[in-house]
Amino acid sequence: DSCNNKIIGARFYLDGFLASNRLDDNEFRSPRDADGHGTHIASIAAGIEVRATLASTEVDRVNGIAPRARIAVYKACWLEPGQIRGTCATSDLQRAIEDAVADGVDIINYSVGNTDISISDPDDLALLAASDAGVLSVVAAGNDGPVAGTILSPAGTPWVLTVGASSRAGDQFAEALRINSPSNVAADYASREASFTPALSTAGPLTEELVLADDGDEVTSTTDDACQPIVNEDDIAGHIAFIRRGGCDFQVKIENVEAAGAIAAVVFNHQGELIVMSGTRDVVQIPAVMIGQADGNLLLTELNDGNFVEVTLDKSLFLTLPDDGNVMGSFSSRGPNLTAADILKPDLSAPGVNILAAQTPDVANGVRGEMFQYLSGTSMSVPHVAGIAALLKEAHPDWSPAVIKSALMTTARQDVVRENGETDADPFDFGAGHVVPNLAVDPGLVYDAGREDYDAFMCGTKQPRVSAADCQVLIDAGLSTDAADLNLPSIALSSLVSERTIRRRVTNIGNAAQYNVLINAPPGIDIEVTPSVLSLGPDETGTYDVRLSRSGAELFEWQFGSLSWVDTTHTVRSPIAVRPVPFLAPFEAIGSGRSGALNFDVQFGYTGTYETVLEGLAAPFRLAGITVLDDPLNGYTFEFDAANLPPSVWRSLNPLIVAEDDTFLRVALFNDHTDGDDDLDLYVYYCPGLVFCSLVGLSGETDSDEQVDVLFPLPGEYLIDVHGFETDGPAATFDLFIWTLGPGDQLGALNVTTPTEAVSGATGNVSVTWENLERETHLGAITHRNGEETLEVTILEIRN
Repeated sequence: DSCNNKIIGARFYLDGFLASNRLDDNEFRSPRDADGHGTHIASIAAGIEVRATLASTEVDRVNGIAPRARIAVYKACWLEPGQIRGTCATSDLQRAIEDAVADGVDIINYSVGNTDISISDPDDLALLAASDAGVLSVVAAGNDGPVAGTILSPAGTPWVLTVGASSRAGDQFAEALRINSPSNVAADYASREASFTPALSTAGPLTEELVLADDGDEVTSTTDDACQPIVNEDDIAGHIAFIRRGGCDFQVKIENVEAAGAIAAVVFNHQGELIVMSGTRDVVQIPAVMIGQADGNLLLTELNDGNFVEVTLDKSLFLTLPDDGNVMGSFSSRGPNLTAADILKPDLSAPGVNILAAQTPDVANGVRGEMFQYLSGTSMSVPHVAGIAALLKEAHPDWSPAVIKSALMTTARQDVVRENGETDADPFDFGAGHVVPNLAVDPGLVYDAGREDYDAFMCGTKQPRVSAADCQVLIDAGLSTDAADLNLPSIALSSLVSERTIRRRVTNIGNAAQYNVLINAPPGIDIEVTPSVLSLGPDETGTYDVRLSRSGAELFEWQFGSLSWVDTTHTVRSPIAVRPVPFLAPFEAIGSGRSGALNFDVQFGYTGTYETVLEGLAAPFRLAGITVLDDPLNGYTFEFDAANLPPSVWRSLNPLIVAEDDTFLRVALFNDHTDGDDDLDLYVYYCPGLVFCSLVGLSGETDSDEQVDVLFPLPGEYLIDVHGFETDGPAATFDLFIWTLGPGDQLGALNVTTPTEAVSGATGNVSVTWENLERETHLGAITHRNGEETLEVTILEIRN
C-alpha cells in the first residue's frame, strides 16, 4: 500500500563489466544503487517534494523537476573494489539504451561519458537509434573542464542534447567542525567525513587538542602527511591528529596516527576543496574528516606558530554557505567539439554545482545511513534538463527529440559567467546558454531534424550509417553531408577561409507571425541573412541562408555571436561560433588504378606564396595470419604486458617503431582481410621505451573495417592492440596493415600540379598523377605551405 508507483521498471546489465573488471564485494547484483549516483540523478529529474536531511538533521525541502514523471531504471555501471563511482562497459550501456527504447521511455537521462571522440561507438549509435524512435537523450558534457576541447563521446554527437554545469543561487548546507581556540580562528569550518572510518554520529562528539602529525620523513621533506610511522606519538596520543593530504592512501595515514594513539584525524587538502576520503571499511577504529586547502593552511599556520588549537568533531554541526548563481562549474567540459568541429557543443547549461538530492543509505563505499547528499558534476545538470524535457513532452506529445532540443536551446539565457566569476561565458562554455524552462513551452520557431538529416551528416564522415548508394539518394534529395549544414539551432564553422553560406530551416509551431532577423555578428565577421523576414503560418516551414565572410577577424581564433528571429512575443536565438583560417584543403584525397590521376580543390584566404611538399607513395607493411579469439563478453581493458592478458586471449598486441622523420602513421584492418564475418576493434598506443603507454587512437566500428591515423607521430615504440570484440567463430584470423610516410618513400613516380600562387577568396585545383604501382593500397602526403609555415596536410590514398 505504501508504493507510489514511481519506479515502473528496473533492469541491470553486468556481463560487459565482468569481462574486464572485478566487482566490489558491497555491490548489488541487481538494479539497486550502490554508489548513490543514480539515486541522486533520478531524484533531481523526477523526485516528489520531501524534507531533506543531513546527518539526521532537517535542512530544507527539495523536489525534482518533473515530480509526476515515472522512472525506469537501467543499471549499467558498477563499482570496482574500493571505488566510490561506477565503471561502465560500452556493451552494457548499449543494451541498456536499446531496452529503454523498446520499453517505451520518453526521455533518456545519460549521465555517462566515454574517453574517445568517435561518433560511431555502440552507445553513440544506440542513442541515434533512440532518436529515430522518438526518444530524446540528454547527455552529460563531461567533467574535464575548464580545458578547451574536452567534450567527448557521446556528448559530441548532434542527435543528443549535451548539458554543461553551472551554479544556482541559494544556500548550501555543509557539515562542519568547530575550532574552539585560539580566538582569532575560532569558528565553524566546512568538513567532510571519511567513508571508511567509524561513523562520527556514533563515535562523537569529540573535543580535543589538534596536533600536527610528524612522520620524520627526511626523504620527501613532507613530514606532516603521515605516510610513515609517526615519530611524535607522545604528542599525538589522546589527541586529534592533523594530517596533510597526499603522498599515500588515506587509509595509510589514518592507520599510522591511530597506531600513535590519536583518537581522531583531520586531513587538510593540499589543493582545492574538500573531498570524501575512501578506503577499506572496518580496518581503522577512529573517525576522520577532511577540510579544504585554505582552511587547512590557516590552522597549519597556528600550529607551526606553537599555538594551542582545540577542535570539536560533531556530526550535528552544520554551516549555511551562500552559493552564487550563474557561474560555470570549473569542471564542466568545454568546446570546441573534437568529434565534429562544425557541431557546436555543449548545447545548454543547467544547475550542476552543489546539488542537494537523494542518496542511497546502503552506499557501498561511502558514509552509510544518509538519505541525501550534495554532488557536483555535469551528471547533475543532465537530470535538470531531462526533467524539463519530460514536462515539454507532456505538454507537446507530438514534439520530436530535435524539436524539444530546439525549444530549450533557442529560449536559453546568457547571463552566465565563467568559473572566475567575472568573464562572460561563451558558447564553448554553455552552448546556447542556461536553460529557461517556462519559455521553452512556447518557443515560436523550431529547428527540426530526423533520421535522414543525421544519416546525411554521417555520410560526410568516415563512419556512414547507410550504404554509399543510400548516401547518394540523400544527396540527390538535397540534403547536405557537411556538418555545418545540419539543421541545428546553433551554427559553427571551424574553417571559414573567405566566405561561406549555410542553410537552415525553421517551422512555426505557433500562430501565424512575421519574424525579423536580428544579427549579433562575431567580431571581424560579416553576416548576411536571406531573407531577412520570415512570414509563416501555423506549422509552416521556411528556409533561410546565412552568408558569413571574414572582415578582419584574427586567424585561427574562435569568434562568437548570435542570430535571432524576433516577432512580437518570441525571440528565437541561435549561437554562432566561427574560426577564420587562411587556407583549406581536404585531409584525404582518394584515387584508384596502378597508374592514374586525381584532382581536388583548395581554398585561399590569403594572397601570396603557395607551395607543396610531396611524400610517397608508400606501400603497407602487412602482418599476415594473426589470430585472435572471440571475446565472449565484448569487454576491453588495455594491458601493457601481454602476460597479463586473459587466459582466453581475445586480443593481439603488435609492436611498431616509428622513425624520427616519419610524418604520418596509419594502421588499418579490413573486412576483406579477415577469415569471416568478424567485428574486430583497433587500438594504437604510444609506448616510448616500452615503459609507459598512452592511447593515440582507436577505431571501434561494427565490423572489421578499422582505421587509425596519426599525423606527425612522435618517434619511438608503439603497440597496436587488436580486440576480438565479436568473431563469427571461436577465433578470427586477420591481416594487419601499417603505413608510415617519410622522406624516403617515393613509389609510383608521384607528381603534383598546383596553383602558382595564392589569391584570397579564390579556389585552386591540385592535380596528382602516379604510374606503375603494384597491386596494393599506397599512401602519400601533400604538405601545403605558404613559403614559411605548414598550412595543411592532405593524405593521398591510391587503391588498386
